[in-house]
Parts: sequence; C-alpha cells; structure tokens
Amino acid sequence: MGRTSIAALVLAVAAFAGPESDAERQLEAAVHREMVLGDIAAAIGMYREIVAQAGTPHPVAARALLHLGQCQEKLGQRREAHATYVRVVRDFAAEGGIAAEAKAKLSGWSDAPPGPRNLRFEQGRVDDVPPGWFVPAVEKTTGILAQLRHKGCRGSGGCAVVIAPATAPDAVGNLMQSFSAAAYRGKTVRLRAWVRVEAGTPGDRAQLWLKVDRPNGRTGFYDDMDDRPVRDAEWTNCEIVAEVDRDAQFLDFGVRSIGRGRVWVDEVSFEIVPEEQVTAVRNAIGRLYARTDTTLSGFRFSGPQAVATVRTVTQRGEFFLVETARDTWSRTEDGWKVTEHVPLTARYEGAPADPDVVRAVADDVRRLARPVSGLTPLRASAACVVVHRGDQAEGSGEHVLAAAGMTGFALELAKVPADSALGRWLGEAHLFGGVPGTLAKTCDTLVFMEAGK
Repeated sequence: MGRTSIAALVLAVAAFAGPESDAERQLEAAVHREMVLGDIAAAIGMYREIVAQAGTPHPVAARALLHLGQCQEKLGQRREAHATYVRVVRDFAAEGGIAAEAKAKLSGWSDAPPGPRNLRFEQGRVDDVPPGWFVPAVEKTTGILAQLRHKGCRGSGGCAVVIAPATAPDAVGNLMQSFSAAAYRGKTVRLRAWVRVEAGTPGDRAQLWLKVDRPNGRTGFYDDMDDRPVRDAEWTNCEIVAEVDRDAQFLDFGVRSIGRGRVWVDEVSFEIVPEEQVTAVRNAIGRLYARTDTTLSGFRFSGPQAVATVRTVTQRGEFFLVETARDTWSRTEDGWKVTEHVPLTARYEGAPADPDVVRAVADDVRRLARPVSGLTPLRASAACVVVHRGDQAEGSGEHVLAAAGMTGFALELAKVPADSALGRWLGEAHLFGGVPGTLAKTCDTLVFMEAGK
C-alpha cells in the first residue's frame, strides 16, 4: 500500500463517524502507528485500550477490533486473530460494513496454514519480513528484526537475515513459521537450512529449532540445537529430524539469532522422511543388538542420531532380571556407535505363579493382614511399601498379593508362620527387585496398596 493510500485510509477512519470524539482521535493515532510507522506492537496496545474504555462508540470499538485482528495476523498470531474476528461478528453485528469485513476474514478460515510457505525466500520485497514467515515479537526500539535479502545469499534466489533486539546482551531474534500438523501426524519429518553468523561478539550464535504442539498446551518433540549452535561465518548445513506425535495440532519451526550479531538463513527445506529410510536405520541398529538378550522397545530417528529404548532380559535362577535403558546412537564414518547409555529401570520378573499357590497366599493374607487406607496411621518402625499397578507382569509379586482382593493392607511379618504358604512365598525372591533376603533384613511390616486407590 502506497503512502498516499495509507494517508487516505487514516483520514477515512477519522471521518467515518462525523465530528471527532476522543475515541475517534485515538483510533486515528493507532491506525497511523500501525499503517504509517509500522509499529505493530504499539498499535495492538492502542487498539485494545480503545476497546476496553467505557463509553467508546460502537463503530469505533468495532473498527479498533478489526484492526487488532489484522495486526495479530501480521505477527502470525492466527489463533488470536480468529478469536478477534469472531468477536466483531458476534458483538458488533449492527455495524454492518465492519461486521461484513470480519465475516470475509473468517470465510474459509483455517486456524493455521496447511504447511510451510516460501521456504526458499522467493517471494516478498527486499528489507521486509518474508511472506509466510513472521517475527513473534516486535521491539519498537530496534525496528524490523528480520529482512528479505537478494545479495549475500548462498543460492541464486533470496535469503533472510535475522537480527536480535538490541535491548539485552543475550537477546533473541526469531524468524519462524507455524502451520497445521494434520498432514504430518505419526510421520518422521526433516527440517534443513543453511545458516551462517555475522558475529558482533564472541557469544553470538544461531540455532535452528522445531517444536510439535499437542492439545492442552503440551509440547511433543522439541529441538533447538542448543547443544550444537552455529557460530561460523561460513554457511553451515543444519538438520533436525523428528517424529511428529499422532495427536499433534501445530508444527512450529524457525531460526534464532542470539546475541548482537546477524544470522543469515537460506535454502530451507521441510519434508516427510520416507518410511523406508526410518525402517532401514531402525533395522541397522536392531541388528547390533541381535547377539545379546536386548531388544528394541522404542525407537526415534533424529538425523545424525537415533535414540533406542531397549529391554534386556537375563535369567537369574527361577527369575528373569528385566532392565530397560535409553541408548543414543550417532552416525560415524564406521557406522552407528553408542554415545550415551542411560539405565531406566531394573526389576525381577517370574513366570505366572501356580494358581494353587496364589490362592493359598491370598487366603493367608486375608487371614493375617489388617486392612489399611492412605489415612490409616501405622505403628511400624520399618514398613516396606509395595504398590500394585495394572501394567505389572503376572509373574510379579505385586500381582500375587493383589489376588487377596484388598486395596490396602498391613502385614506384620513376625506374625506370619514360616511354614505357611505365605511364609514360604515371602522367603523367596518375589518382591523389591527380587533380591533374596531384602524383606527380612529391612522390614518388620509389609504395606500393600493398589495404585490410585
């Protein structure tokens, strides 16, 4: 929009309701701030103040809300903009022309675009924020924080420069996109970009990032390259690979400039990784476990790295030691190598107990134990607590104790006859990780509780 047409718009806003009131002058100033000065953040505050004031004429309030929605769209806040347009249609239906503009905005509205746009920066005007991208916060003291460029790029097309606000030493500039995750749910995606840093201080850096938004404000996958930032003045190829949660609502990605420098970004790509590639990596790593008692129970491919959740089963007498761990694998010139091993759980499991033994143990528990609840005071000097969950294996001691049908009980071990079915069972490695003797050495009372009861 040219300067002449912008000025005409400002005059039209001032004149549409006849002689100016204070609210109309405020609206004129807000439109000037938005359209002429380009100060979107300040204009949003002014529009909101106009709407909140008691006594603001309905036509002025409706027009302020319409402009507020337009400003929110400029900042990429499409969800907020949608709510603002709905409010115009709902609360200001009598303002026919303004309500019609809001209805036109809502016609065919999608809460977010279906996918990324303008990744190669082929659209837009030099020095403006590239179309399809937005800066989530505008600092009025620093002006535009992202600009489209045609010179200095890696490729023959356009590129973008991201600038951090000059308000703090570790300020962050951010150029990003947000779009619907519908087409990507349950798939593996890859974000790539070429990035370089025009540093002003030693701490200046760039970070590519990717986030999955799930319902109720929950975050799924998130990687911001905090462990591998770019500091080089030469173009650096960055990559993030992620599994998109099956309930994902939105995908957000972008590039950050941290510090006083400028970050250049070019040749961005976002694609679904073919399932056969993911399967090939999973199978390759799975074969490295083939000679052990370890199997894959979970797997996430993340480009140069892969994260495997593994389950290892080792027989120990009549029981099996079941251990789970998280292994991080990195791709090297010699193939995949483990770079981190994090133990998660370790417990003993046995085969499902003999039904006659289970019945006899349950009978003894009902006869010797006293019912308790979470509020029952215990006089035991050394009580050991056992919690039964529905996901535990049938061979677990917790599962056997649950057969007594009591949601909670306390059992004084000294009162359990050694030759009873319960006494013999307690002397075996069924509880507390299956370590023999733990119960007798450390506990005088066994307390059983059903999870969630």
